[in-house]
Amino acid sequence: RVEAVEAASPMDPTEADDSDGFPSSGAARRGPVLAGVEGGGTTWVAAVAVGEPDRIVTRADFPTTTPEETLPRIRDWLAAQHAERPFDALGVATFGPVDLDRQSPTYGHITHSPKPGWAAVDVLGELKRGWAPAKIPVGFDTDVNAPAVAEFAAVQRELEALDGTERNSSAGAFVRALFEDDGDDASETSETDDDDDAQRRTTRETRPKRETEGAERKRSRLNTPDELRFQNLAYVTVGTGVGVGVVCGGEPVHGLSHPEAGHIRVSRLASDGLAGAPGAFEGTCVYHGDCIEGMAGAAAIARRCGCDMSQLAQIPDDHPAWDAAAHYVAGMCATLVMVASPQRIVLGGGVLQRKTLVAKIRESLRFQLGGYVRHDFVEKTSGLKHFLVASRHGNEA
Repeated sequence: RVEAVEAASPMDPTEADDSDGFPSSGAARRGPVLAGVEGGGTTWVAAVAVGEPDRIVTRADFPTTTPEETLPRIRDWLAAQHAERPFDALGVATFGPVDLDRQSPTYGHITHSPKPGWAAVDVLGELKRGWAPAKIPVGFDTDVNAPAVAEFAAVQRELEALDGTERNSSAGAFVRALFEDDGDDASETSETDDDDDAQRRTTRETRPKRETEGAERKRSRLNTPDELRFQNLAYVTVGTGVGVGVVCGGEPVHGLSHPEAGHIRVSRLASDGLAGAPGAFEGTCVYHGDCIEGMAGAAAIARRCGCDMSQLAQIPDDHPAWDAAAHYVAGMCATLVMVASPQRIVLGGGVLQRKTLVAKIRESLRFQLGGYVRHDFVEKTSGLKHFLVASRHGNEA
């Protein structure tokens, strides 16, 4: 079954006025037409946006069955949409592992996968077959690198739009947390004598000027190449699997393969016992047993709770399974901090929609870093709220 749903907010391109970024006459269009496909273990989603990536005008959901059934359905939908509204670019992101080497004969393929039937599948080739003109730019990446790029781009847009009237916005708070240092602390005064009224008057009179100068210094760093800028972000998703996408220097990380931090190991909880010991929690990953996915993915949490994954929403917040999941996800985040030095970690996926779990991960991250990384983002509660955040897109990331 294919379920197509129109986005609630955008209007039809032929009916919108100029202020919406769509043509008023229907004879011309404004802004690029962007098509995107995301492949998930249970559902594939295809969407078309006009003008901006988040201005979706139509989308369709396709149940994940076999490659022979699923991919042709998506391809036919894309072809029909392209005929109605020619695409300017196409992006495809899917579960993996995948081949991201453009020089490789298997570029665009899922190379191997624990999902039955989906190993050695030419995803990109099948989706483009028969309709996609060669001139259309096509991007291909993992289903975690893609939302990492989206989250990074959204923060960049917020920072670029930031001006003095928005200093109290979430972006403004992020800028202050990211760039503030002792030398720019406008609230600091030099009152060394409480009886010196003249000194206090001088402080009050000069504070506005100092605040303005401090804000300008911080803001100038956003556009100064040789200063610290927002350039690194990690996206973590926890669902049936655990995946991590990384943006470093403004670009998604590619290389030997792509980030697979969900399959690293961190310190086991004492209550889980030693791997292989009688009574120990062995983990659920078919490849590694007790990696992060095996210890904190939905299957692992369900095993700890003695229920099916479909019943996890009914498990109370105070169940120890959530504390265990928080420990392992936080351990992975601590490793990311040490290795990739992200300036923000974004949490997504079905499991992480539980808000209390995000708070548990923050506290466990601070504990596991042990004060080694000296930055307010990971040492203070207020900083952690800006550093480790839930995805702005919720479970739609």
